[in-house]
Amino acid sequence: MKKIFYCIIIVTFLSSCATKEISYFEPDYDNIAKHIIVVNKSSNFVIYEYSNVRVDEIAPVAAIYCHDHGGKQASLYEINLTPDSKRRATFVCR
Repeated sequence: MKKIFYCIIIVTFLSSCATKEISYFEPDYDNIAKHIIVVNKSSNFVIYEYSNVRVDEIAPVAAIYCHDHGGKQASLYEINLTPDSKRRATFVCR
């Protein structure tokens, strides 16, 4: 009887794990396009100036840029604050 009970618990647990959906974060590219500009770029780096968005929303854009310029991956190098209260994020393509 205990074996049946344990089997039912295990099957219930496994079925609950299998039915769980995984959701991914999809950035709002229209909002990002309104609030960022490319300050400087090359095949090895890209610098974005932005306001009213977070750096983690810009990272997918940098990843696409680096992938298109040599199949590389983007890594955040630094973030600087400009005098007009905007930020500049430098992504290095490796």
